[in-house]
Amino acid sequence: MSQSLSRLQAIGLGLVVVASLGLGGYGIARVAEKQGVWADTAEVTAGFSEAHDITPGTPVRIRGVDAGQVVAVEYPDHDGPGAEVTVRMRVQAKFATRLYSDASAQIHGNGVFGSKVISIQPGDPKKGALADGRLRGIKPFSIEEAVTEVRDLAKETKGTAAEVKLLATETRQTVAAARGFIKGVEESNGTLAKLIRDDDLYEDARGTLTDLRKLVTRADKAVGTMENEMGNLRGFVSDGRDMLKSVKQGSDALGKMPLVRNYVEDSVGLLVRPTMTRERWTFETKHLFEPNTAVLTPEGRDHMTAMASILKANKQSGSDIVVAAFFDARDKSQTNPASLELTKKQAEVVVEHLKAAGVHKLGYISRRKVTPLGMGTGICPADPEPDAPSHLRVLLYTPR
Repeated sequence: MSQSLSRLQAIGLGLVVVASLGLGGYGIARVAEKQGVWADTAEVTAGFSEAHDITPGTPVRIRGVDAGQVVAVEYPDHDGPGAEVTVRMRVQAKFATRLYSDASAQIHGNGVFGSKVISIQPGDPKKGALADGRLRGIKPFSIEEAVTEVRDLAKETKGTAAEVKLLATETRQTVAAARGFIKGVEESNGTLAKLIRDDDLYEDARGTLTDLRKLVTRADKAVGTMENEMGNLRGFVSDGRDMLKSVKQGSDALGKMPLVRNYVEDSVGLLVRPTMTRERWTFETKHLFEPNTAVLTPEGRDHMTAMASILKANKQSGSDIVVAAFFDARDKSQTNPASLELTKKQAEVVVEHLKAAGVHKLGYISRRKVTPLGMGTGICPADPEPDAPSHLRVLLYTPR
């Protein structure tokens, strides 16, 4: 049986519908305004050797200000030298009129998840307006390429320095031989001595010796210049090491950010917790997995099913579980990288088995974290056992 609405209810329902439509329209208008739908726009292009994940809709910024977006990415019509991917961008007209003939575009990473953005530098007004709408694409900076170039430069510089030093050594030996020859001739009474006493021949020999001395001086200067260049190169390499150290510090700090730290394994932070109570269960790997694999045996499944029953009995709020796998450092059947990957997979397989049994559920909604940790040939920082065989630890941490 249907019941008709009263007049007051109908009015109230109508007001709700009108308000919803108004809010929806306002939201669409705000999104359209942010995308520049209502604003006057102009199209500009830029050429890049590679697109680097640029797609239609990628943001375009001028001096860091949102100015438009990418509308198309066009593959080059040939693959010869100088071939470029053409990126077409639609920017608001008020920004397009502020682009000059030396304006440039560069692809940058945006945020910690790898999204891309095109950054435009408008250029110098003294160069004149941008005539054809084509921006100069700048190749993104790459640490790997920079390190490779430094290494190549170092090799070339070392080779050149060695050649210059060899030339200087040979020149010195030649001058020493010439001096010894001249001295021997002067001390003798033969025909050569008479020739040497001849004024014209003496002047010629003196001029030759002067030229040789100038050659030695130039060679010494060349060696000094190369040594200075080597010093500058060492400073550049040192600066590069400092930069890489800063990058590492930045990545360490990034691992502590709230949204990212869940993806970074900190073995010390996971295993050493002075403010929590820890319970530990240890199983030898040979009793859980097939040899040198991450495949649970029937015996191993039975062990982990019994382990799940024990863990499910503790549902204390704020607790979490860590499954850490260790490889015997004395066992040479696996390399260090291989043992690290093997223990990581073993811990992940056990975590999947335990979660399938519901150890992560504390209630209908609440969940606790179950973390796999592959330690390779490393030892546990909480209670190290250097000579322990390959084993797996299940650790339950609860607040004190």
